[in-house]
Amino acid sequence: MYVSDFLNQRIRKITPDMMVTTVAGTGVAGYQEGLAMEAKFNYPRGICLDDTGNIYIGDSWNHRIRKISTNGVVSTWAGGGSTIGVQSVGEYVDASDTAARFYTPCELSIDQFNNIFVADAYNHRIRKIDSDRAVTTIAGSGGFGPDGGGFQNGPGDQAQFDTPTALHVILDGTIFVGDGANNVFRKIGIDNMVSTFAGSGEAGFINGPDTLAQFNFPRGNVFDYNLNRIYVVDYNNHAIRILHLTPTTNTPDGSFIQNKINLYPNPTKGNLNIKFSEIHHNIELNLCNGNGKQVLNQKYTDMNFIHLDINNQLAGLYYLGIYSDNKLLANKKLLLIKP
Repeated sequence: MYVSDFLNQRIRKITPDMMVTTVAGTGVAGYQEGLAMEAKFNYPRGICLDDTGNIYIGDSWNHRIRKISTNGVVSTWAGGGSTIGVQSVGEYVDASDTAARFYTPCELSIDQFNNIFVADAYNHRIRKIDSDRAVTTIAGSGGFGPDGGGFQNGPGDQAQFDTPTALHVILDGTIFVGDGANNVFRKIGIDNMVSTFAGSGEAGFINGPDTLAQFNFPRGNVFDYNLNRIYVVDYNNHAIRILHLTPTTNTPDGSFIQNKINLYPNPTKGNLNIKFSEIHHNIELNLCNGNGKQVLNQKYTDMNFIHLDINNQLAGLYYLGIYSDNKLLANKKLLLIKP
């Protein structure tokens, strides 16, 4: 495990036997290239490794992306400029390597083609550095600086973010973004469309379905391929949150197929049918209201059809978690209406 030790101005390594060592950095904030133990960083944040073992750092207040090579030499991979230091003003330029400009780059994420994606916080944009070191903007528009953010979904060149400090790219190229000051979790699809994936936009702490949930400055995130969910660092709530995604089941060859579960009628007036494509064992239904509060929990044995009576619940939006043998099969949104 590699760690950007932010306040210690160092890059650290934790081995599988839990030994901690310093990979690079003197412990003094600054900007200096060269041998790893003589190099200086200015509040390093993001970190990722390429497929040959080189380490890349989001060197936030140097407004640069730094590289630690496998032979222990620190250099600048992308970004430049004459201003450095805490609260210094960065710039915004798409260009190659050190001709590019960033403004407090934070988290990094790398794909299988060694493209590095950057949460460029105070440029309020998501940037990409390809393997030839060309820097381009994937998504984000509008102003610059601490007060330059905004909020807009849509095509990447029209979308707006407000202090995105975290991102994570998954295997199909989808990018998930912790859009911090907007208090939402965003998604950049492979079609480059930006949408709100979770969060109402109001700062708070509420569990529940997608845009009814609340965060308070969501930051780091990582995708769990085994359980098909995302873990999110909800910074100001001091919490780790889980976003459950489209239900999947492993096939023998390791690929995924979607569970076929039909919920009808939806909207419902109180009588709900749940139809499975096959018999499932030890089924558990967990119904939460729009505020994330559990209002019903029922368990069944071997079933492929369930009739659920929720006539005693109030009208509104609900969130139905369907489990089998303690594994999540589906998260379904359900609208209950009253005559």
